[in-house]
Amino acid sequence: MSNTAYTASLPRPTSASASASASASRTLAVVVALLGLSVLAPRAKAQPGVGAILTPFAGYLITGNWYDGPIGTNLSTTNAPMVGGQASIPLTKGLALVGSLAYASGDLRIGLPLLSGVNVGTVKTWLYDAGLELGGLPAKKTGLAPFVQVGIGGLTNDIKNSLFDVRASNMTYTGGVGLDLGLVERFAFRAQAKNWVSRFDSEDAVGFRAEGNLTHNWALTAGIKLTF
Repeated sequence: MSNTAYTASLPRPTSASASASASASRTLAVVVALLGLSVLAPRAKAQPGVGAILTPFAGYLITGNWYDGPIGTNLSTTNAPMVGGQASIPLTKGLALVGSLAYASGDLRIGLPLLSGVNVGTVKTWLYDAGLELGGLPAKKTGLAPFVQVGIGGLTNDIKNSLFDVRASNMTYTGGVGLDLGLVERFAFRAQAKNWVSRFDSEDAVGFRAEGNLTHNWALTAGIKLTF
């Protein structure tokens, strides 16, 4: 299946690429604003003696299909290792503002029926968000503690092969669950499963709209939770 099979069925170019770029800019502004709030949150609301929390992590990103074509064809990125970090500031007991940034690098793949597909380029993916976390292990505690997160952010794909080099950014909604394991004060292991729900923005990448799938991108990660 060639790239022509995909482009032939797409709607004609529109002039709304500026709108797509503006939407991506608004998404980034929301993320920056929320992260700013986390820095400026009143210290009086924070847990006594608890400051910023930093969690570097590594894991694996499991991606969904951007587009599903005829007779079992599809367009997607391959699953790939990922690295990143998460920062948070407690607001009150059991509630914190969080922000995260992660990176993964995989291949652009055209899926073919009865075959695994063919790689036609590379994709570098940046994922970023800000939101709220409920639960988790307090800094001066040990033991096990579950947590949940919800947030809003963005996903940026840098797509490259021998014929093109483009970028597409789109808004994401995030939700995650995880578990903290604390062995000593201010140090814990954290495991998390997080879903980045997005829709690939073809207009931002190539200048014309092609309605894609609402994609679930699962990040399965483990890291070290450090409190300062």
